[in-house]
Amino acid sequence: MADRIELVLRPKPDVARLDEKTAARIGHVARADTVDLVDGGAVFGFSTPARDSAAVRGNVELAARFELGAHWHTRYELIAQ
Repeated sequence: MADRIELVLRPKPDVARLDEKTAARIGHVARADTVDLVDGGAVFGFSTPARDSAAVRGNVELAARFELGAHWHTRYELIAQ
């Protein structure tokens, strides 16, 4: 049985909110099963075994770098939900 992994990419204070198109592109590149906008950020859902959480996180980080730029981590934070 597959577990569910959810990661939240949210803007730090005084940073632009993620729009629907950007969140969808990040989710597509990261191979997320679901993408939901929540409080200016996005929740990416994956139906993946928990042991793969590091790979899933790496995919979202890489996708964020593609879409938001090399220094995305200074403006946004990625947390497990």
